[in-house]
Order: sequence, then C-alpha cells, then structure tokens
Amino acid sequence: MMYQSISLAFIFAFFAFFVSYAQELPQASPVSKLEQRIGLTDVTIRYSRPSVKDRKVWGELVPYRAVWRTGANACTVMSFSDNVSINGQTLPAGEYSFFTIPTENEWTIIFNKNTKLWGSDGYKQEEDVLRLNVKPDMNAPFTETMLFAFDNIKIDGADLQLMWANMKLSFRIATDTDAKALANIKKAVVEAENTYRTYNASATYLLDAGRDLPQALDWAKKSVAMQEKFWNLYTLSRAYAANNMIKEAIATAEKSLKLAQESKQEAYVKMNQKNIEEWKKRKTK
Repeated sequence: MMYQSISLAFIFAFFAFFVSYAQELPQASPVSKLEQRIGLTDVTIRYSRPSVKDRKVWGELVPYRAVWRTGANACTVMSFSDNVSINGQTLPAGEYSFFTIPTENEWTIIFNKNTKLWGSDGYKQEEDVLRLNVKPDMNAPFTETMLFAFDNIKIDGADLQLMWANMKLSFRIATDTDAKALANIKKAVVEAENTYRTYNASATYLLDAGRDLPQALDWAKKSVAMQEKFWNLYTLSRAYAANNMIKEAIATAEKSLKLAQESKQEAYVKMNQKNIEEWKKRKTK
C-alpha cells in the first residue's frame, strides 16, 4: 500500500508539473488584443491569429457557407462601450462574439451574444444580435497572419478591416460622438453651476451659524468669481459685513440690489435695501 501511495503521489506530481509547463508553450495561433477609441467610444477586439503556412485558406481551410469563428481557438470577441452602428445598422453597447459566413462573393458578419464559445461549437443563430452582408476584396495584398486593423478613423467612426491571405473585409463602425460630447458638456456645466451654488450654500451656513467667518468670506468670493448672481452677491455682502469690511459689504449689496431689481426678486430687493441702510449707519459711527 505504501509503494502504491508513493507511485500515485509521483504520478500526480508529474502530471501537475507537465500541465504547468504545457500552459507556457507558445501557441500556433497566438492571442491578440486590439483596442481603439473612436470619438468617445472604446472598441476592444480579442482574437487568436492563425497563419496561412502555405495552405489554401478560402474554401478549404475555411469552408465556404459555414459559420467561422473568424480566427482560431476561442471565438473572437468584440466589445463596444457605447451604442454604435455597423454599416448603418444599430448595435447596442456590450460584448459580442464575432462570426462570419464566407462565400466567394459575399460574407455574412454576425454579432452574437454568447461570448463563452470555443470557436463556433455551440453557436446558435437565435442568439444573434446583428447580421449583415459585406462584400470582400479577394485580391487584396497578401497577409500571412490574420489581422484586424482600424483605418480611416474619424471622430464619429472608423473602418474595421479583417485581412488574411489575399482577402480583405471592411465595414464601418459609426458612433454618435456629438450626442455624447453634448451630454458631457451639459454635465460639466451642471457640475460647474453646482460648484458655485455649493460655495454659496456653504458660506451661507457659516454666516447663519456665526462660525469661521473668514472661511465664509473665502467661499462666498469663490462663488461670485465663478458667476455673479443676485443671491450669491447678497451672501458675499453679508460675509464682508461679518468680517467688518463695511465699505465692501455696501458696494456688493448695491450690485446685488441692482440684479435683484432687474430679475424682479422683491425679497432680495428688500433684504439688500435693509442691509445697505444698516451698514451705512455702522459706517458713519
């Protein structure tokens, strides 16, 4: 029994040693990862790259009219950070397996939602998200090792090219960069507005609490420096007065009063008028 246990332990150890080193062997079709930003959209492609090796590829190594993994080993996977269109057809943001069905004159390109396939094994057409036909160039310059590449990159789109042997396939990936850029601009504007509103609210809190008055003045100044409004000028005038800067308080309140009158903000008109009257009395004492 002891010898049997030793033998089994040796076998398991040898197997573990063999597997660990086998995993480090170079692959005939090495894995590649291609990343490209198109406008504001990130596109990533993970695939394995087979080589021609003096073989006839189209119609033999890769049969016509059959679903092809479009690479080697595991299925090719493409991901898009935003909604895109492929030759004018909408593809939602997400991660997809990419298959093709080659023929002599026209290819079907397929985006499928199952990204865990080994090659085309287990592929189901009902899991397709998008299919469309593209005409290949079967007389393109020779490419030994299959290659995906981006070309003709603009802020709103790029051509994705697939090249292998004497075949070149190309389709356009378009992005709605303008919509996303405008959304980013609006978000930045809102954040900027919130910043000067935040400074004003923070200064108001300190003034109402009678705490850290120099900090209240600093925040009130920052709010007004970003954008002058009748309400943050009113806060700044209060901050000046709280820090015994009466001349500055009156001048700022007069600016706030004028803007409040133009905006027909009667509450601020009355508050500014009251403060100006009180501060002028303090100034003459």
